[in-house]
Amino acid sequence: MKKTNRFFLSIVLAQILYLIIKDWDSINYYLINQNHIYEFLGVTFSIIYVILSIKQNKLCWPALIVAASLNGYAFYLINLPLQSIMQLFFIVVAISGWISWNKKEENIFIVKSLSNKNLTFWILFGLILTIELNYILNYFQGTLIESGYPFFDSLMFMFNIIPMYMTTKKIIQSWVIFIVIDIISGFFYLYTGDYFYCFLFFFYIPFATYGYLSWKKHL
Repeated sequence: MKKTNRFFLSIVLAQILYLIIKDWDSINYYLINQNHIYEFLGVTFSIIYVILSIKQNKLCWPALIVAASLNGYAFYLINLPLQSIMQLFFIVVAISGWISWNKKEENIFIVKSLSNKNLTFWILFGLILTIELNYILNYFQGTLIESGYPFFDSLMFMFNIIPMYMTTKKIIQSWVIFIVIDIISGFFYLYTGDYFYCFLFFFYIPFATYGYLSWKKHL
């Protein structure tokens, strides 16, 4: 069975390599000439971060710092200022997560669960701030800030920050919120034509689902 899987994997990889070589000029133009190279690298390190965090490997936090740095510039290029600012928060969260996971109790993985009341509070808190941020972006549009999609920029900003914070506290509902915002983000980037980020957020969904099921075992 393993030999069969390796055989089919080799065929798939060979086909991918063939397509890359065949359409290299188009791929090179999309990556380099249109500045999507930063998206590609940011997506790569974002995937590494998710895989390591699910495995409860503390190296996920350095991977997040690299991903956030690349994504910050990529979002700046596509006029999503709050997504760029969010990357600074992710860097702070990564440092906090690294410190938290390196404490003496690092070998004891304790997962927490919010009550329905507390979860409702966080959701309402996020929605209220989304509306306020949307108003601020529209108010300063064309002057201090240039956002192509103020509402979605605000929504994705808040509902990535909230579960990211929860992840550092090992709160299981963080994965549920991630799943919902990943679905919204995936369709958003499909609409805008930023296909690397579209792929990333749809890619996140099964990993977030696995993360939830994995963490649930520790409750």
